[in-house]
Amino acid sequence: MPGRPLVRRAGRTGARLVPPRLRGRLIRAGAPLLRLAGTQQGFASVVVVCESVDLPRLTSALGALRQDRHAFHEVLLVPVGDATPGVRAAVADSADPRVRVLPAQPTWQDAANTGADQAAGRFLRFARACDVHRTDALADLVGAVSASGSDLATGGVDQRGRPAVWLARTSQALRASAGTARPLARTPTVAGDLGLSNKLFRTGAWRAAGCRLGAVDRWLLAPTVARYLREAHTIDVLDRAVVEHVGGHGLRAFGATPNWLRDLPAWSTAAEEVDRLLHGTQLHRGWRGHVLDVALPGFLRDTERADDTQWADLCGLVARWTAGDDPDPALVRAESRTLLWLTGQGSRQAVAMLCEELHVLGDDVPTVLAGDHLSARWASLPDDVPDHVRRLSEAETPLVVAVRRLGEADGPCRPVEYFCRVVQADLPVTAYDLTVLDAAGSRIRTQVSEAAAATRWAGSALHRAVAVRADVPVHSGSLRFHLRLGDVHREAEVELVEPHRRPANPDPRVVVHDLFLDGTDLVVTVDGPGRLRLLDDRGREVGTADASSSRIQLRDELFGRERWLPTGHYRLVTPRGPATVTDGLVARLPREQVGPRHRLHATLGPSGGLLLHLGAPLADDEQGRYAQHHLVSGYRDDDAPLDKTLVYFESYGGRTATDSPRAIHDELVARRPDLTTCWGVIDHAQEVPEGATPVLLRSREWYRLLARAGALVVNTDMEPWLRRRPGQVLMQTFHGYPSKGMGLGQWQAAELPPSRIAEHRARGVDTWSIILTPAPEMTRHYREQYGYAGPAVEHGYPRNDALVSQDSASRRRRTRALLGLRDDQTAVLYAPTWRENLAVRPRRAEMTELLDAAAAARALGDGHVILVRGHRFHRPAAASPGVVDVTEYPEVNDLLLAADVVVLDYSSLRFDAALTGSPMVFLVPDLADYAGGTRSFLFPFEDSAPGPFVQDTAEVVEQVRDVRALRDRWASEIERFISTYQKWQDGSSAERAVDALLKVMDQA
Repeated sequence: MPGRPLVRRAGRTGARLVPPRLRGRLIRAGAPLLRLAGTQQGFASVVVVCESVDLPRLTSALGALRQDRHAFHEVLLVPVGDATPGVRAAVADSADPRVRVLPAQPTWQDAANTGADQAAGRFLRFARACDVHRTDALADLVGAVSASGSDLATGGVDQRGRPAVWLARTSQALRASAGTARPLARTPTVAGDLGLSNKLFRTGAWRAAGCRLGAVDRWLLAPTVARYLREAHTIDVLDRAVVEHVGGHGLRAFGATPNWLRDLPAWSTAAEEVDRLLHGTQLHRGWRGHVLDVALPGFLRDTERADDTQWADLCGLVARWTAGDDPDPALVRAESRTLLWLTGQGSRQAVAMLCEELHVLGDDVPTVLAGDHLSARWASLPDDVPDHVRRLSEAETPLVVAVRRLGEADGPCRPVEYFCRVVQADLPVTAYDLTVLDAAGSRIRTQVSEAAAATRWAGSALHRAVAVRADVPVHSGSLRFHLRLGDVHREAEVELVEPHRRPANPDPRVVVHDLFLDGTDLVVTVDGPGRLRLLDDRGREVGTADASSSRIQLRDELFGRERWLPTGHYRLVTPRGPATVTDGLVARLPREQVGPRHRLHATLGPSGGLLLHLGAPLADDEQGRYAQHHLVSGYRDDDAPLDKTLVYFESYGGRTATDSPRAIHDELVARRPDLTTCWGVIDHAQEVPEGATPVLLRSREWYRLLARAGALVVNTDMEPWLRRRPGQVLMQTFHGYPSKGMGLGQWQAAELPPSRIAEHRARGVDTWSIILTPAPEMTRHYREQYGYAGPAVEHGYPRNDALVSQDSASRRRRTRALLGLRDDQTAVLYAPTWRENLAVRPRRAEMTELLDAAAAARALGDGHVILVRGHRFHRPAAASPGVVDVTEYPEVNDLLLAADVVVLDYSSLRFDAALTGSPMVFLVPDLADYAGGTRSFLFPFEDSAPGPFVQDTAEVVEQVRDVRALRDRWASEIERFISTYQKWQDGSSAERAVDALLKVMDQA
């Protein structure tokens, strides 16, 4: 391998940025001029491979590339198979000469090679059309290699949805190597990252190395990349993600756990080829470390799903890659070494049990002090596993120190606060010795305390950290920390870097001296004539402060109801930008304070301005993973008697007091005023019924109530650790008409292994005492899909009583008034369901863009208003004329009554909407794909959707222009629909549910 490969940190650069006006001129001038101009700017070719399954995401992928600050690039779009018509349709309206569609190829490898052959740029990047190009990633990659002369630049890889453990660890290891400049041989993590999407190659070097992607290449493990890397001289590592990898081409549901063992033969072939290519180079040691620490343990995590042949293959691969030697602790963690050792012993059951424990623990390792090292003590570990296998290396248990707060100078010294931890070690205050030295070797006076904020910073459920206050000489540039934990000695050097980034151009007219909570208000001490604005995360002003009035009430109005500000991020800025913050306040940041209604966390934002987070006012011993772990343990050990007069309610995970639990609550309180009721809420922005007591989720009181309440009434699954106590009753109301796949069918479609299915059962059906279903015919599905054999209330949903009540007309008028709707305006309610494949994390998903609400509003004119109701996992939509976002409106029944027509996709809301008599339109262009996905349907969708099926926004507009005609056309179908599915909705469902609840409570 020529030269001495180096890894160099690559940050953002402005050297390759093009002003937007010039960029527009170059684009309009055409591709030849772009290439000519780009010869001095680092012209890049981006090869985008598009398979048919990627077509729904192609437009957004191209849009992200077009918006990249690095204008001097071409996009070579290569279809695979029969994707050409869809590809051409996606670019038909684009006037961007940088995008060229090349002839279709039979495989993605052929497509990538075709694009590389025709690339005109000095630099080459590969992309899948389904992946997400991070903002300005191309600018950063090109800027790095142009500035350094390196052969390759690589960045991190984020993952959509729940990440695959092995890929997450590969990316984490790569990012950890950013910020260094050292020989590649001492950076073994680089050899483990052999994917395509996060790299920028020199085109000439790619061709000179004879790089041709072949059948053995895989997108995330390409031996061809190893071939290129073998010839490379230097590599730049960016400390940010440049791409978001979308598993399963965006069709895989969030939480799905595909069986990676199916990929074992292909991976094995590719890995052998990589091993051959890197053998004899200084990359080889790093590659073998990756295989043993990341790749093989990733496959071993699927041991419980392995058949006999796959288990034999795993054992053979472990034997082949370890060759009978103990893996190097410097490269392979104790977790991986233990899995490999157990596999080598043929202990299949032990491997599966340890993998299950690792799934629960995450990155935590339970440890004990064993002489001069820490040793893992997993509960599932057999006693005969030798200590040298379970021994954690120094690299796994480093001393980590971070500057928390840099105080103002007081004479020759200034106070500095640090957070300090030894990874995978618990630091009780009396069990260690800490010494801090300055650059000259002089001992620094310190005060050490066990601080809840430090443990939260550590992010561990098992191990505590400490806070260290040191009086540091003003001119000290760094400190060295020495910590002894028994015979374990760790060191760390820390630079005295201010932990906050100050605004580049603060507004000098407005000076902020202090901010704090005073009761329920935020007090900001301000000087100057300007005004300080408090903005929420959507940029809406929710409060102001100036020199004359510095008290901000942390309240806003939501659809006519005043509420406390909800949990979220807020900014304090002036109309001209960030305010000037005094040195005294900076020295006191970050600031944490708990008030009666909020917990405040204040710091300086990364781009300037005061950044606030307002959350639920949980106490220090209720915040963070460590505190929650111990509260869960206390819940499990709580053996206090049940209070049969206490009933706990929860709806949508504490996000609002609504749905069937609310209807049952009101009926229960009216009938049994002697009972005490409480509602679980995520914060004080949530309104609870009069007379009920709100209790904050995750608080100590919440755990106490869950353990002692005589009855629980909920509409979603509870936490996985919750167990129904003897004599305790849990009523599961669910939160929608059963129509989509659920229970075992859904779990199997998501490819959950048996242990994950058992986990879902434990937090779901195993906790149910009684369930609600809308009709006896629907109860059958719950019994079949969940194996539930208990009692059911099966004659209507209490949530729907309001839709058929006598005051429905008055509720319609009241709601329309709150929404600002005139009597002559037609309200079109658009309420799509959430798509599991668009989820980005639990309880958060992108909203489907099948309906262009703004375009529909323009086409319909002032006589129509589009009400956009996102799923509870969606973020509110952007405002536009004729569109009102009602995602945060607390009661969906009010919206159904206010609407004149409802536009849906596969949402079960159609069963509720039918009760109002409003016509429905079904925007379902992806019906075939959805029906064949992980949710599918319990019964044919076509038989349970009484309205026209349309394909796009234009067809929606056509249908809703004349609502009266639409209603007349579908009235008889809706009547038949109600008689089939909603015949028990007579307004008395809540009464029947309470009858059943009280009966079960009496019998418990």
